[in-house]
Amino acid sequence: MKKILSAGLLLLIFSGCVDKKSVLRIDNVGLCTNPMATLYINDINVQNSSETFNIPAEEIKSSLIAALNETNCFVVSTAKMTKASLESKSEYMLDAKVILSQEKEVVEKNIFKKSESEHLTMAISLAAGNNGNKVTANVKSELLIDKSKYLGVKTKSDVEGDNKTIVKNATKKVSIALSEGFSKLK
Repeated sequence: MKKILSAGLLLLIFSGCVDKKSVLRIDNVGLCTNPMATLYINDINVQNSSETFNIPAEEIKSSLIAALNETNCFVVSTAKMTKASLESKSEYMLDAKVILSQEKEVVEKNIFKKSESEHLTMAISLAAGNNGNKVTANVKSELLIDKSKYLGVKTKSDVEGDNKTIVKNATKKVSIALSEGFSKLK
């Protein structure tokens, strides 16, 4: 009995030292019964003002295409088009502007613990336009990462997982906002 209680106590102690973060559950699947528009991805402009928080434009583009397709509100194409070559009112050119930023905060608590955190922010602005209409969507996704040190030992960080989390959250949010913008047109 003592062994079981000891094992349970050790498990609780070690699980308290693990860096945990919550991931948002954003449901954008099947928002529409039929597609409202065809979107041609034109340009993705990424502005990055951080040191270590780097996400390539291609990764953002593929996540954005997947999120827009999940809504069932859009047919997404990567074919090169111009506004003049759009044939119907349901075809739109889509431009995206992405801003990545990172803030670090370090607070010296005592000799045993040094509190350190990173605040990652990804803002996405979408502009879909054709010869007559324009629809915009703006969202921000944030992630707070605890990187505290205990007795000089830093908790293990998962940079790639953090990047995937913030990209997925941002693109799902912006796909919902864009579908809401298109529903207001009708």
